[in-house]
Amino acid sequence: MKIPLSRTSARLIHSLKGFVFDKANFQKMVDLRQKHELEDSMGFRGQWDSHRKFQIDFLRNNGLTPSSTFLELGCGPLTAGIPVMDYLEPNKYVGVDIRASVLNLAWREVGKAGLSSKNPRLICSSSFGSDILSRDHTFDIIYSFSVLYHLNDEVLDDFFSEVSRRLAAGGKCFANVNDHLESDKWLEFPFVKRGIETYRAAAAKHGLNTTKLGTIHSLGFGGPGTEKLNPLLIFSRRT
Repeated sequence: MKIPLSRTSARLIHSLKGFVFDKANFQKMVDLRQKHELEDSMGFRGQWDSHRKFQIDFLRNNGLTPSSTFLELGCGPLTAGIPVMDYLEPNKYVGVDIRASVLNLAWREVGKAGLSSKNPRLICSSSFGSDILSRDHTFDIIYSFSVLYHLNDEVLDDFFSEVSRRLAAGGKCFANVNDHLESDKWLEFPFVKRGIETYRAAAAKHGLNTTKLGTIHSLGFGGPGTEKLNPLLIFSRRT
């Protein structure tokens, strides 16, 4: 059967466009632009790979197993979320973020990584998912990376209230904090300097113990930014 001339021309034009696209390295340009978009939404331009590697390595070295139920509060564009859900069994990952636009990027990353079959749940919420998740839904690990220093005191109290309610028996919450850079602002969020004792007292109000593990640099983070000095804390329910 002869292919109609119009279809033949369309195929040739499509092939020519593909040839020009490849020769001009347009795909690399698109990939780089998308990567910068992800980096800007997490706040660290040029550090996507170092942040991702540190976070998945840290979690796997600190209790994450394929069967763990995992809640990420402030999941952003899934810097940690993609390798975490890839490692977990299906239906184990829940991510919460306040920014709908960033969750749109997150869903795109799920598709690109081929992880739809893991059935992750991504929630847009201004209350750490309390308005969406059932009251008895608990998690083995709750994780918030580069989040707590973007919360004012009132919202931080809400965070610990939700963590206390969501931690399963023996569960742990991991979060890094800023205790060395002066308070400022990042995008529409505050950037807050607090001492460890302030977090300890805020967590204790909700029945949580606080343990300092060390700086993220001492725990294996290899990035060049000043965030390497951030302490990483564990919050766990008092027994």
